[in-house]
Amino acid sequence: MTANHILRLNAVITAVSAAAMLLARPYLYPLFGLSSPLWLDVATVVFTVYALALVSAASRTVVPRAALWAFTIGDGTCFALGVLLLVVFWADFTPVARALIGVTALVVDGFALAQFRAARLAQ
Repeated sequence: MTANHILRLNAVITAVSAAAMLLARPYLYPLFGLSSPLWLDVATVVFTVYALALVSAASRTVVPRAALWAFTIGDGTCFALGVLLLVVFWADFTPVARALIGVTALVVDGFALAQFRAARLAQ
């Protein structure tokens, strides 16, 4: 799989996640122990901007190594934040919320690893 394909797939999954959060907005926030959907709205905006950045980088003929490293760091940070959220707010989250964060963290870590490998191979 080329760097372009990895970034495009990451963009699609990220955009689908943002759309799902938007559509499930009224139902999701109580699962996370939130009093309003504000933080999920913020996450939706961040996911959308990140997906657009991924598409922009993936549309280039050759993805710059620096872009791959930047997305590796971004996804690695997202993974770490997901784990931190699980540790800190475990008692506040419903089992469904825990599963959503856990699966998201694993998928994001998979993209971080794939982008890391592509960055190592890039010249």
